[in-house]
Order: sequence, then structure tokens, then C-alpha cells
Amino acid sequence: MTGGAAAPPAPTCAAAPVPTLQASARPCAARRGRGFTLLELLVVIVLAGILVSLVTISVAPDARQDLAREGGRIGQLFAIAADEARIRSEPIVWEADLSGYRFVTETGGERKLIADDLLRERTWERPLVRLAVVPGSTDRKGVVPLQTLLGPGAPAIRVAIAREWVQPRWRLELANDLAQVAVDFDEKGQGHVVNAATP
Repeated sequence: MTGGAAAPPAPTCAAAPVPTLQASARPCAARRGRGFTLLELLVVIVLAGILVSLVTISVAPDARQDLAREGGRIGQLFAIAADEARIRSEPIVWEADLSGYRFVTETGGERKLIADDLLRERTWERPLVRLAVVPGSTDRKGVVPLQTLLGPGAPAIRVAIAREWVQPRWRLELANDLAQVAVDFDEKGQGHVVNAATP
């Protein structure tokens, strides 16, 4: 057109302008200032909650697993102590009370802790409320324990480590305030955790 007024400049938004009935002073500001929707925020919160619960479950200690792991360690330590007793040609005794256990030798009436990193004196991860040595085979219904420790002031339970290659079967029962475990020792002197339960 000649001699007419110039047309107003078009908006500078990247997208084409949306036709509206009212003119807006800032047509692109509405699209740029848009945030997250409520649904998007809820999905993020739910996913974060699931991840936190998975991490908490996998990190939280389980008392039954801890006691079963301790029972398995005792089974392995008994096998090591039996080998050590054969090598030294002297008796080794396992002493245990409700707070911990140790391997000792008795030579000439003198009691000494074994100076070995594996057979060192240890404390239970959680103090025990019951510790028992039960004789016999795998069927232990009605069998009375040889030694039972129920109180903190009682003398320690003592188990002689056999140097023979074939040994009698027996069971060690451990219980703390949250769980109980039994460790069965076979003819070879190897201990195996047979159950882990809550008292």
C-alpha cells in the first residue's frame, strides 16, 4: 500500500502467536513461565519415596542374619582350632559367655589365650541371653543340654576342641534378645548353621 501507515511488528516468539480475543501485552510470557504440573511433581515424589525405602531396607541390619553369620564364623573357627590343636599337639578349649568367646590352651596348669589373629578373643555383636551345648545326633527332641548359660554372672561354657579326625556330633545354640540360631557340628568337626529364628 502506498502512503499508508506501517503495520505493527509481529511478536518475536519462536512459536506462532495464538489468536485471542483480547490483546496481551506479553503474549510469550505465559508459555515461558509455565512450571511443572501437579501430576509431574507427584510422580517424582513417589519415585523418590520408593528409592529411599529400597535403600533403607537393604541397609538396615537384620538380627537373624547377624547371629547366623556369627554362628557360621564359630563353625569355621572350630575347624581352624582343630587344625591348630593337631599341629601344636596340645589341647585347645573354646570358652564362651554371654558377652564373648575365646580360644585358650592349658599347658602345665597355665591357661593362655591363643596368640593368633583368627582365634583371638571376640565379643558377640549383640550380647547373648542364652548359650547352650547340646550333645547327640541331628534328632535332638527331648535332649537335655550338657551346658547352658543363662545369666551374665555364670561361669563360661567350656568346649574342648577335638584333635581326632572323627568327632561326636553336637549342637551349639545361640540366642540374643532378637534371634536364635543353632550350629550343628558333624563327625568332621565342621559347623553348619541350621536355623535362624526369632525367639
